[in-house]
Amino acid sequence: MAILVVCSCKAVYSQKKRVCPKCGSPKKERGTRYQVVVREGGRGTRKHTRFANTLAEAKEAELRIRNQLDSNINPAAVKKGITMGEIFRSYIGFAKNPNAREHKTSWKKDEQRWRDYLAPDFDNRRADAISRDDVLAFLKKLEGKQSRVGKPLAPATRRHALHLLQRLYNWAKKQKKYTGHNPTTDVLITVKNEVGRALSPIEAQTILATLAEFGAEEQPLTDRMCALGLQFALLTGRRLGEICTLRKDRVNREDEEAAFWDEKNDCWLTVPISSEALAIIIQADAIGLKDATLVFTRDDGKSIYNQMQYKWRKLRDTIDLQGFRIHDFRHTFATWVKRKVGLLASMGLTGHTTITHARRYEHTEGDVLRRGVDAVAERAGLRNSVQDDKPTS
Repeated sequence: MAILVVCSCKAVYSQKKRVCPKCGSPKKERGTRYQVVVREGGRGTRKHTRFANTLAEAKEAELRIRNQLDSNINPAAVKKGITMGEIFRSYIGFAKNPNAREHKTSWKKDEQRWRDYLAPDFDNRRADAISRDDVLAFLKKLEGKQSRVGKPLAPATRRHALHLLQRLYNWAKKQKKYTGHNPTTDVLITVKNEVGRALSPIEAQTILATLAEFGAEEQPLTDRMCALGLQFALLTGRRLGEICTLRKDRVNREDEEAAFWDEKNDCWLTVPISSEALAIIIQADAIGLKDATLVFTRDDGKSIYNQMQYKWRKLRDTIDLQGFRIHDFRHTFATWVKRKVGLLASMGLTGHTTITHARRYEHTEGDVLRRGVDAVAERAGLRNSVQDDKPTS
């Protein structure tokens, strides 16, 4: 390990000498630089070289190399610069391994987000060459990008891409594959989730009556299936994707249960269903293709996902529910269930894993608030108590 002097004439010599042995120039003459040489072991082992303009910078470089060697980091690799693509491929290899600490059941989603959003901008970029401005420009670019169905990317999608980039930097530092700055620090994406709403009992009855007419026997099979699927959404609170992927072999008619694939948590969720919801499944099975795998299908046996969205947009305008989404059936289900069995018990039906998420789907209705303020007058003795269903908190 040594710090050598590099003269302007390209000669390299020890700091103990006051002048250059080749040209006689003094050591402190303008144009002099310093060469740092650090060997991994004794003579004959691999050495690592750096150049510095001042002696202080040379000492700092020497200390940095020594610390890297002590931490089992290859200084040559750090100098060359690891790319984000190399970091991702190393990370995803561990994420796929069920025995690794980094194992994630959502590694397929990480691969998709990297391939579709991050790779075009960062795959061949060195990790230390990416600045905070580059990250902000990338997020701005995503705002103008469209999804596979031609819609602008949701804020949550952009946030997932940012979180993956942050996770790669943090993991690379923890694994000592990268020791530089993290340009994703303090970069945030605020997601304002679309506010859902719950139906009133009168609105729900109007919808069910309209769907019954829409799904009459003389209507095409796809329309009848869409009507049944929308009724099923209200009675079960399942997401549109879960309804459209419900398989016949996942329905237990004897126990009145059904298993849905929960994409949010990557697992099967088995929940009880009402006899009315089971009757909808039986009706769909009766009018659909006998060899179809799915419960709700088109006349060719394929999913009715897009058809349900299209038909619902047409129907909701006829019953004055502009802006009401199919997903709001889930909000209605969660609100009504919570009033009967409580928030924690309702989570077992909706599949929410945290109270924070569950509370987003619970909407206190006006009649419940009215009973609350009326209870004060009753307690004060200003009116007679009226017996009503006891709300469950």
